[in-house]
Amino acid sequence: MKTESESYFYGIRCFVAGLALIRQPGLRRFVLIPLLINACLFSIASWFLWTYLSTAVDALLPSWLAWLTWLILPFFMVSILTIVFYSFTLVANIIAAPFYGQLAKAVEARLKGGEFTEAETSSLLSEIPKMMGSEVRKLLYYLVRAIPLLLLSLIPGLNIITLPLWLMFSAWFLTFEYTGYSFENHNVLFNQQKQVLKQSKVNTMSFGGVSLLATTIPVVNLFAPAVAVAGATKMLVERGDLN
Repeated sequence: MKTESESYFYGIRCFVAGLALIRQPGLRRFVLIPLLINACLFSIASWFLWTYLSTAVDALLPSWLAWLTWLILPFFMVSILTIVFYSFTLVANIIAAPFYGQLAKAVEARLKGGEFTEAETSSLLSEIPKMMGSEVRKLLYYLVRAIPLLLLSLIPGLNIITLPLWLMFSAWFLTFEYTGYSFENHNVLFNQQKQVLKQSKVNTMSFGGVSLLATTIPVVNLFAPAVAVAGATKMLVERGDLN
């Protein structure tokens, strides 16, 4: 019989628990600056979609596929929406990485019943190159694998096959992204992080799947990264991956 931590719904429950965690006194302040960053970037993304999406759909859909519009158009729209909001999420995470690192530390301390000592400004500034460097490395890892799938998923008709593959890879990567802040606080390196996540693929995919869904929902996507960081920390703590 599967334990709770091996359940498909466990990753989803951890993400939802992240929402309650970031609302607790003492943790909310770590969300403010990332929230402002997300608001700015997603405002730009929303303007881009509103301005160009309808025109792009009409231009890219060839006339010989017009009879399949009812089937192809939803897949195409989902592809574009997911790609744009997901891309802006990755950019926002690079900028906000130092703050998410502190949020992960604070959540872990709260869950373990320990004391959290907030980093001084000078210490936080010294961590910025390290955290942003890690985020850039993750981004390169993602782009090398995702770009071929993204290009194929933009082709009407073919995206029916490639979109599910891209969504699965994106779900995996988001779990890799949001657990990374806690892992790095414990000096668990890039390759080690991947190995730990592969040991529980059910948790990894379910947590990443709900995180990906949250990034595509307007307003919700402003809070989604902070919720995911807190939820990912809870998942790692409860599984004993941070001991």
